[in-house]
Amino acid sequence: MNDRPTSQVTDDVVELRPHTPASLEPLLRWKNDFEIQRLSDGETHTYNREQVAATLERWMRPSEDTVHLAIGLTGRAEPIGFLHLALIEREHQRCRLGIVIGEKGLWGHGYGHLAVVKAVGHAFDVLGLERITAEVFADNTRSVRLLEGAGFVREGVMRESIHRDGRRIDELVFGLLRHEWTGGPK
Repeated sequence: MNDRPTSQVTDDVVELRPHTPASLEPLLRWKNDFEIQRLSDGETHTYNREQVAATLERWMRPSEDTVHLAIGLTGRAEPIGFLHLALIEREHQRCRLGIVIGEKGLWGHGYGHLAVVKAVGHAFDVLGLERITAEVFADNTRSVRLLEGAGFVREGVMRESIHRDGRRIDELVFGLLRHEWTGGPK
């Protein structure tokens, strides 16, 4: 099995919580950070305050097919990232996971790992899902390690899925099934 990220924090430090207006300023920074955009969207755009505020407003409304959550640290009002369980299909008991740790100074500290473990637990134990998928660009090695460290299995490759900087980039498909889940790697 692949090595999981070394966590420098305990499980109770990371919180998944609903978005609040406190998410606006960090989201505005992250949505306009070209490195974060390239790792998660593949394209770069400039977003104004109104666009990000509209996105946040949508994320704060209840939805049948998506759970949008802020990733927080205990005792810190501003989030450090965001996560979603999207494309929830109750009939097929599946969803797609997406995560961004926006505070780059906190990359590599294990917060993403703990957030994913909590989100997977929520998807299986609370939502009653049986399968979670995630897609990541092949050159996003941090996200690949994060998913593998949380127990996801590489299931396939969407070859040359995106066009960026004059070249084609593969997208990797990962999956995790409920019966494979043990509450997270220890």
